[in-house]
Amino acid sequence: MKKILLDLGGVAFQSTGKSNDQIDWSIISKLNEKHGHQLNIGEDIYPVFIKEYNELSNQNFDGDQFLIAIWETLEFNSELVDFLKKHFEIFILSDNYRENIEFISKKFDFDSWSTKGYYSYDYKMGKENTALFKQVIADLKTKPEDLLFVDDSQYKIDNARLCGIPSILFTNNESLKESIAPYIS
Repeated sequence: MKKILLDLGGVAFQSTGKSNDQIDWSIISKLNEKHGHQLNIGEDIYPVFIKEYNELSNQNFDGDQFLIAIWETLEFNSELVDFLKKHFEIFILSDNYRENIEFISKKFDFDSWSTKGYYSYDYKMGKENTALFKQVIADLKTKPEDLLFVDDSQYKIDNARLCGIPSILFTNNESLKESIAPYIS
């Protein structure tokens, strides 16, 4: 069975695009720009992120409360995951931060639909670095052409392709199903 590297944010999980009385995505976007890379590679700044979010939004979240509130505005793309697991062995490849992964891996039972997760914080580099893709290829003991990568970022797709990994830019489920058809054996 062919192996697929699946991004989480924007692919397996999608934003409803709506802020609510607790979560203001415009603030989160600003803080992600400021701290995202540090969070993604495992620097311990999650408490700083939460503190700044609380100050900017006039809230008083602790880390767990924040994650619970965030996940009220996101949806699991079960239709896509169910489709992919019929045709591929799924491996997660995510730049998401440790606290979020620990929270959602239990909530959405990653072990029931993915074989293993590769997280940028474990490697101290994100998908903007081709070395991460090379490390995953080596760990899986496979040829790059025997993998398929799906992400919602063109830049990250380009980096995977530089490493020889066939890749598809995710825009929606139907488009992905069409693009992925040649890879299903």
